Amino acid sequence: MARSIRIENPESVYHVYSRGNYREPIFRDFRTAEVFIKILEETIIRTDWHVYAFAIMPNHFHFVVKAPRANLSRGMHLLLTTFASRFNRFREEHGHVFQGRYQAKRIPTGFDVSRVIDYVHLNHVRKGIYKVEELSGSPLSSVSLLMNPDNRSVFKIVDGLKFFGYPDAIQGRIAYLNHLRRVHQTDAESKYFDYDWEAAVIAERAVLKKNPQGLENPSDLPYEQIVRLDDDYTEMVVKRLLLKYGKTELDIKLDQGLVPWKVSMAINLQALTTASLPFIARRLNAGSSSNLAQHIKRGQTPLE
Repeated sequence: MARSIRIENPESVYHVYSRGNYREPIFRDFRTAEVFIKILEETIIRTDWHVYAFAIMPNHFHFVVKAPRANLSRGMHLLLTTFASRFNRFREEHGHVFQGRYQAKRIPTGFDVSRVIDYVHLNHVRKGIYKVEELSGSPLSSVSLLMNPDNRSVFKIVDGLKFFGYPDAIQGRIAYLNHLRRVHQTDAESKYFDYDWEAAVIAERAVLKKNPQGLENPSDLPYEQIVRLDDDYTEMVVKRLLLKYGKTELDIKLDQGLVPWKVSMAINLQALTTASLPFIARRLNAGSSSNLAQHIKRGQTPLE
């Protein structure tokens, strides 16, 4: 789905987007968009992403995301392959749903994340699909989650609001809508945004020439630890689930194959981490991943 980002910094925020591979719009009805958002929610649970904003357009999507476990590439693979599978099954079609690889642009140092959130939220307005005040009622925009706290689910929409300094209260939400109107009035075609973004990228490149490691890994963590963050989390979940089931590493070795507790544990691992089925099968000493997949399809309910 995408080339790996050279260094996935857990402190960086990314603007991620991808365009459909079909001539007709992918998200031509609310139902398809709802399925995509549902899969995005599932992905957030598995990756611990902080998604601050999203916009589902007729044939593409945008979101602003931070990946604290440095697993943006893994998460995007999960998101896009899962959606493609469900999309093709529903439409009785085959092949790629999205055009080429997704784009993940790290927000340059010195560029305000709030401006990228505005850019994403104003996509529908720039295309003439909605007016600013209509975003609050559209499930295709995270503005609707911002304005309706009960619908926020696992998204970090409130954290996105904090980038602007607005309180998560009625007055803060109204202030943000007024802010969006002002941004659109002053930069309706995002020309200033594009110019300032490019200037920030150029400035960052100049710094990188002097210090190649400085901006690529602004985190305090060494690179070797960053690349293990996601796998270490998976291992932590394995240990937590073993404790919940009253099992040990010895039980994994002694209970050969797909005993019921291993199937249930595998379902939980698949729901809570980015671990692949082949990895889960090996880690749990549960036989082949294809056989494990068949048992998972029977619909057992995860514990968490």
